[in-house]
Amino acid sequence: MLAILRAATYAAAAHVGQTRRSLPDPYINHPLRVAEHAARAGLDEAAIVAALLHDVVEDTTLTWDDLRAAGFPERAITVARLLTKWWEAGDDDTTPDKGTYYAHILEDADALALKLLDRADNMQDVARIVGTRREFAEKYLRKTRREFPPLYERCRNAYARDTFVASLAGLEQALDRRR
Repeated sequence: MLAILRAATYAAAAHVGQTRRSLPDPYINHPLRVAEHAARAGLDEAAIVAALLHDVVEDTTLTWDDLRAAGFPERAITVARLLTKWWEAGDDDTTPDKGTYYAHILEDADALALKLLDRADNMQDVARIVGTRREFAEKYLRKTRREFPPLYERCRNAYARDTFVASLAGLEQALDRRR
């Protein structure tokens, strides 16, 4: 439990001043929600810590060595690292790194469940901005439908699967309502 509290505090400090894309919400709300879902999904402490830290290296100046120096469990760092994109963000399906990224996630049950929960939370936020960022929301939905079926099919965590499906349906409904 102490590692979870330390990770929440560490992530909050790392993301201070950041907000979610096109939303006024503090960024830390996203990893906190993913961690809450991880706990509800029955994932262990290391996976919950990974959920809290999953965007720290990707979206701040902190490094994996900083997380190690802070004393976080190596298993949590490994899972967070699996979830972290290491190439320039983009939607190019020909990027070989993207295939490698998903292949590694598919090999780890915790990373797989967390990736679905992370995407589910992202889709909920995207559903909230359909009115102002419709084109982005449509693109995000297409990308999700294209990239996530193998992850969904492989994931054995019922809570993660159900949460993902519910968020996908919510985004689809938000787009349908705004036509």
